[in-house]
Amino acid sequence: MTFLHPNSASSPLFRQLAEQALARSAGAPLVAGNSVEVLFDAEANFSAWLHAIQQAQSVVLVEMYLFANDDFGRELRDLLCRKALAGVRVYLLYDWLGCWREHYSGFFKPLLQAGAQVRVWQAPGLSRGLRLLGRDHRKLIVVDGHSAFIGGLCASSRWQDWRDTGLRLQGPLLADAIAAFADSWAQCGSPLQLPTLAASEPGGDIAARLIATTPATANLMRLDLLIAGFARERLWLTDAYFMGTSAYLTALQHAARDGVDVRLLVPRASDIGWIATISRTQYRPLLEAGVRVFEWNGTMVHAKTAVADQRWARIGSTNLNLSSWLANREIDLAIEDEGVAGIMADRFLLDLENATEIVLGGHRRRPVPSQPALRHSHGRLSLRQQAAVGAAAAARQAARIGAVLDSAVRGTRDVDDSEASAFLSIGLVLLLLAIAIAAFPYLAALPLTLILLLAAVSVLLRAWQLYRRRRHKKQHPTSPRGGSDDGH
Repeated sequence: MTFLHPNSASSPLFRQLAEQALARSAGAPLVAGNSVEVLFDAEANFSAWLHAIQQAQSVVLVEMYLFANDDFGRELRDLLCRKALAGVRVYLLYDWLGCWREHYSGFFKPLLQAGAQVRVWQAPGLSRGLRLLGRDHRKLIVVDGHSAFIGGLCASSRWQDWRDTGLRLQGPLLADAIAAFADSWAQCGSPLQLPTLAASEPGGDIAARLIATTPATANLMRLDLLIAGFARERLWLTDAYFMGTSAYLTALQHAARDGVDVRLLVPRASDIGWIATISRTQYRPLLEAGVRVFEWNGTMVHAKTAVADQRWARIGSTNLNLSSWLANREIDLAIEDEGVAGIMADRFLLDLENATEIVLGGHRRRPVPSQPALRHSHGRLSLRQQAAVGAAAAARQAARIGAVLDSAVRGTRDVDDSEASAFLSIGLVLLLLAIAIAAFPYLAALPLTLILLLAAVSVLLRAWQLYRRRRHKKQHPTSPRGGSDDGH
């Protein structure tokens, strides 16, 4: 196994145990004979989606957390409509929370009118209540059983200026991708009825695992923990909404202390600001253990990727937080291939050129890394740049110049600066909530009352449905009616 020490890896027993541990943790076997094309950012991913769907002859499956009523969302919807009118069987499953505006504005009606089948994941209702947890966070497109697209990108123009990663998959794992979609589809109604698709032939020489997680399975969480333990040389992570559990943070700390080059790239300006605030409170223990933390300087980094050592990489929809690990339906591809791992490693280093490293400030500075920190992408600094750096360093020592100037000149920022704003934001929010609840107690009681009321109505309606179904079965014992609900 590539993650074990060479002396240990030479033992068939150790290789067998490592493979067994990976398979059981992921809940998915390693399947050979696949082709994987890594696609970076919206231009490459969106154009690949549109081209593949334009060539579709029989079936298009789309499972998408967010499908927006914007330029690209309408372009993709209209293309699906045209394919449906041309006789291609189009199935779309979208998440209610991700598409609630589109859900209520009739955005998906043209698809229904064109003959496509459309379902929604966990839309609220009297019989179902308001279930915000357990979202369908997958981003999956399957075309004709020969190509699948997996990654972090949703069907929205918002991604045009975001940094994200997806992939095109071909080969035997397409059967697993179709099965994953069919499972989600069946949870929302009757089972998926597909035409006979051609068997997926080997598309290449890449071995990978398709990990389609469902609520409470924690397959990817176990795999991420295992990879953190197996990594021997490097573990480079990019994550959009990092809120690691104590177990995962400890695993990263242990790896760094054991000499593994552990790096984490997260957004500096997130589209969900409070998550970035919480993330910053987790920096210090990681930095103290030797983990290197970088914040993206661009609009938003939304990729959910990892690369370990020289051979392993992961690309998909799962973020490093409890919501993705335990509550959502997610889909990721864990790849064991030197070529793909090399591509991912090169891109990670390129991304760091547009990122600011966070370091420990004051006398508690980060240990010197085994490799020099990236400063600029064009080699040595000019004389003018060297003078600026030196002058700024002297000024910082004399007057403790703020984080903005520090970041611009040194390419790093003290963790104290991030912690200060993060804890200040959290503290102010808690203080305002305490004051508001003290002044207006109903602010705390009203939401709880509404939640309990919705829960009570939902449970009572469910009981009424079950009693009615049982009475129907007694009156019509041979009736085929099962009275199944819609699974939302």
